[in-house]
Amino acid sequence: MTVTASVAGIEHEVRLAPGENEAVLTLQVPDPELWWPRGYGEQTRYELVVGLGEETWSRRIGFRDVHLDRTDEAFTLAVNGVPVFVRGVNWIPDDCFPARVTRERLAERFGQALAANVNLLRVWGGGLYESEDFYDLADELGLLVWQDFPFACAAYPEEEPFAAEVEAEARENVTRLAWRPSLILWCGNNENIEGHADWGWQEELGERTWGAGFYYDLLPSVVAELDPTRPYWPGSPYSGRPDLPPRDPERGTVHIWDVWNREDYTRYAAYRPRFVAEFGFQGPPAYATLRGAVSDDPLTPSSPGVLHHQKAADGNAKLLRGLGDHLPRPETFDDWHYLTQLNQARAMAFGIERFRALAPYCMGTIVWQLNDCWPVTSWAAIDGQGRRKPLWYALRRVYADRLLTVQDGAVAVVNDSAEPWAGELELLRLGLTGEPLAKETVRVEVAPRSVARIPIPEGVATPGNPAAELLAARLGEHRVLEFFAEDPEVDFPVAAYETEVIPSGDGLDVTITARTVLRDLALFPDRLDPASSVDDMLLTLLPGESVTLHVTGSPDPAALVARPVLRCVND
Repeated sequence: MTVTASVAGIEHEVRLAPGENEAVLTLQVPDPELWWPRGYGEQTRYELVVGLGEETWSRRIGFRDVHLDRTDEAFTLAVNGVPVFVRGVNWIPDDCFPARVTRERLAERFGQALAANVNLLRVWGGGLYESEDFYDLADELGLLVWQDFPFACAAYPEEEPFAAEVEAEARENVTRLAWRPSLILWCGNNENIEGHADWGWQEELGERTWGAGFYYDLLPSVVAELDPTRPYWPGSPYSGRPDLPPRDPERGTVHIWDVWNREDYTRYAAYRPRFVAEFGFQGPPAYATLRGAVSDDPLTPSSPGVLHHQKAADGNAKLLRGLGDHLPRPETFDDWHYLTQLNQARAMAFGIERFRALAPYCMGTIVWQLNDCWPVTSWAAIDGQGRRKPLWYALRRVYADRLLTVQDGAVAVVNDSAEPWAGELELLRLGLTGEPLAKETVRVEVAPRSVARIPIPEGVATPGNPAAELLAARLGEHRVLEFFAEDPEVDFPVAAYETEVIPSGDGLDVTITARTVLRDLALFPDRLDPASSVDDMLLTLLPGESVTLHVTGSPDPAALVARPVLRCVND
């Protein structure tokens, strides 16, 4: 019997002698084109064909190297020798019934992730090993995959027969996935090391086992044997050694949950993490999604159906408490829906901007979470019916290759692209009517994959009247606006604007021209037509500025530009 293998024009064969049942074939491919994650190069794959007699087996494989750099307690993933700042999202099962998740549905969800400038999916340990379609799409599209072994938020016994089952499952899935170029990290568990250290488990468990033998011994030995080219990390959060506190932001990976649970989202600014593998903030689903699941009349934040679709402990109270001093108190359900969705988007944008500005000290953020498995108020950017929440639009902006963000009296110019970013950085202090009160210009040149901090001159940084002024920073086509006071303290005029709605392609073009400042302008066309969506939102316009938004579907044009479909903070 002859075993053959071929890839990239290289072939090799081994003849098995009678009684032999194993063979190792080594193929050396000179200078293959490498597989790269999105934003770093092409996702080149080659057909590997293995033959045994008349039977053949084939896979499309990629050539690439992955390394976890722990220098000085860092957590930096490098692909083909290039450090990658992870712009990630946590992935949960996309349906409560996994058999309903088709390749087409996964492709839609992956497309939404890519459109939000995501480069990594973390398959959360509370979920499952995903389907072949999942990993094949990740290979094809250049989405990196961090794979948790399926242990989460619990103590697991290490005795038989459970231990043998754990090993068998791990061996099967490591073997199944080892050839996937998109898979770059095996992680032993989600929050179990933290749970044992900090959640009171030790007192309750006594001398009983809890899973340490899996995370520190069994799983790394399986990975070392079957998939030795990939890094293994015992759990997340984890500081790099079993004797260290697992939640140390200065080492390894950290999960940040004091924000949302207890603290205002501005607490993200108190962190200097090496890598944030989990952090999130809740917001309700799209109106059409909620209405498709809840028939309450009247519909209120505390009506029975809405509360049934809120499973976080004290969740609705946290939503209101989370508004803090940032936004006005909601007076109606429509206010509550818009303001809590907006606050979710702002909270996560605040954290991501902070952590991206710390690169290369911090080398990744993984948002909790991309998707949802049912129509619920949650931390997701895409709700249980696949509709994009305002958070998704915020992610697209703050996960872009290039970002301007105001941090600690400076403008951080974040350039996570392959080309230098150079130009005149314009810094302006403006009145709410848009008139310039102070202006400075600074020449900047930011190398690829780097961050530059440009101090804001005092004349621009110091307002004469914080309630009536704002800061604008512009570099090329990128602009960031920063108000000197929280929204309830700003002397916003009542929103005034003009609108024009015209048919266009598969829907309508809506042009909005501001006559006053419009803070975080948003359109929610799904309130009129559940099949409708909009291409952008959460836009702040200064007087005289215009924006044209494209709406798919056929919602009523007059209702489309009226409350509660068209909203801004100062409406």
